[in-house]
Amino acid sequence: MTHRLKLISFALALGVSPALAANNPRAVFAAHDPEGRLPNTRIRKLGKLHVNRSTYSVYYLDFVNPLSLHGQQRIAIIKNGNEFSGAYHCALGPHDAKLTIGKSRLTVRADGRAFVISFSDRGPSHNRHFCGESSGWENSI
Repeated sequence: MTHRLKLISFALALGVSPALAANNPRAVFAAHDPEGRLPNTRIRKLGKLHVNRSTYSVYYLDFVNPLSLHGQQRIAIIKNGNEFSGAYHCALGPHDAKLTIGKSRLTVRADGRAFVISFSDRGPSHNRHFCGESSGWENSI
């Protein structure tokens, strides 16, 4: 099923019009949340990139398990307001990594190293490693 069909199906199941869901990042991410983390996730928009005819919105997702108080953080990408384009495990913050959004790339600096996600009309690069080992591109949040 394509991203657009998943979004429409999700919107209809919630009783929300697909047009409203298209501008709601939480609705877009819900179709890519196999672990059920979204209800306990804060979503913060970090910025946008415009590459040719595509617009990529960059979000920071901060999940905290209400029972264990352990958490996970992701940088998640939405293309053109309604298409999930992947997520990368990465902690941002005053004592963690720093993120910079450029013209056609996103750079995270952590532990003296730079990690880059490049963007094209096809989407963000699917890096195997990002912000550390085993934290590359994923098709879920």
